[in-house]
Amino acid sequence: MRKPRMISLAAAGALASAGLAAHPAMAQDEAALEALDAQLPGDLVNDPSAIDWQSYGTDLAASSVVDPSIPGGGAARRFEVKRAAAFIYTAGANIPLTKEVDRGETVTVGFYARTIEADTDDGKGVVRVRFQENVVPYPGFGEQTLSIGSEWQWYEVSAEAEQKLRSRDGIIALQFGRTRQIIEIGQAIVVTGADSIAGSGPVTVAAAAYQIPELEMPETLEGIGTLINDPGQASWKFSGSAGTYDNREEREIWMLRATRFSITEPGTQLTDLAATVPINRAIEEGDDLVIAIAARTISASAEDGRAVAASRIQGTSPPFESFAANRFSVGPQWQMIKIETKAPRGYGAGGAELELYFGGSVQEVDLGPVYVFKVER
Repeated sequence: MRKPRMISLAAAGALASAGLAAHPAMAQDEAALEALDAQLPGDLVNDPSAIDWQSYGTDLAASSVVDPSIPGGGAARRFEVKRAAAFIYTAGANIPLTKEVDRGETVTVGFYARTIEADTDDGKGVVRVRFQENVVPYPGFGEQTLSIGSEWQWYEVSAEAEQKLRSRDGIIALQFGRTRQIIEIGQAIVVTGADSIAGSGPVTVAAAAYQIPELEMPETLEGIGTLINDPGQASWKFSGSAGTYDNREEREIWMLRATRFSITEPGTQLTDLAATVPINRAIEEGDDLVIAIAARTISASAEDGRAVAASRIQGTSPPFESFAANRFSVGPQWQMIKIETKAPRGYGAGGAELELYFGGSVQEVDLGPVYVFKVER
């Protein structure tokens, strides 16, 4: 389990101008996690110092909050559900497991949380907790819905595992899409072999300080214009039935995270495996945009050994009209694919998103950070 080392934009920009070079090694902090594990009942099966959880939801905005007063590690993720949906699972965040949970084991998750505001009768936020696999059809167990108060408190959910959860796709699903609300979730701890983390007393365990990855900008992209998206993966959505996607640490790329898309069966559709990158700022009609996509091919069935992907920008509401459709190939080394386009119409903040597609061929391709710029003229 590793935590990223913070580097400055200047240091990030010192990478090779032709493409991508090796990233500085991520800091090792096994000792801190072992010390935390020793304080806990049962066995620690997640990394409590990481809060760059994958989040999803068309009407969800996720961001990081750093404040020494936040219990645990002094940081949290803020989730704003802008519009309530019919189903609670339409927006949420996934806490990944770092070790397997065997069937029949007791597994417990605990986390600090508070509600900033919520459209509920009592003003409390609503979060459903579920232990599950992060693969279709998302089997899981131990569902429990929590009422989150306005002050920081420690919340726990425990269950007996009805299925095995693997470290590569086992998650704790936090779901909150059925309520218009703003909630903050801080340090989260998951253990096996214990039905309580804190017992009846206050939580006294302490993790190492959170490492919040700061924005890293390749030198070749500096000065292009105004960044209108979050290049990291925390707010992206992943979907599709053509294969699998695996979010992973990647020390050789900016932002230190990548998603590996794997398609093992021929005859799929290009759009059947996808990543959705929200565009957070408004776009005006006629705006010049630059899309920069970091990617590499792991394997491909194509004669030239290069994976094929595609992209387009589309609206987030009916009629979901789109523009800037492009298809491109990806080489075996990390590279930056740049696409220039012009907006045919305006979109409000959050009214457009970038779709990236990886289906259609037997291939494995890694997707790193993605940058969308509004060019200043």
